[in-house]
Amino acid sequence: MGILLFIFFLVVFILMLVGSRILKKIKDTKKAVEEAADLREQRLRNETGRQRQQYSQRQQQNTQSSQNTESSQNTQSGQSSQNTQNAQNDNARRTETATGETIIDHHHETRENKKIFDDEEGEYVEFEEA
Repeated sequence: MGILLFIFFLVVFILMLVGSRILKKIKDTKKAVEEAADLREQRLRNETGRQRQQYSQRQQQNTQSSQNTESSQNTQSGQSSQNTQNAQNDNARRTETATGETIIDHHHETRENKKIFDDEEGEYVEFEEA
């Protein structure tokens, strides 16, 4: 009986010595994983911010170039082209997307509902919005 008690205390003592190191390793590994996740998250934020800046710069450049193009066209073409362009812009439909981009559709309304296939070119199904 004394030998079993001795073996039990020896096993417990060994587990206490080794177990603390194992627990420390587990804590260190957990901390390293959290730091790596934080670093990845920070890199993602930085990349997203950089992409947003590039997108904003491109929008500004496109806006400036379109303004320059419009001003040069307006100067060259005179009043008649301005009236035509204003009429086209009045007929244009503007739609704003969730990202803030504006889509301008210059198609004429009569062309909107026009069939794109002839009757002899396959099957045509009428579309009705619900």
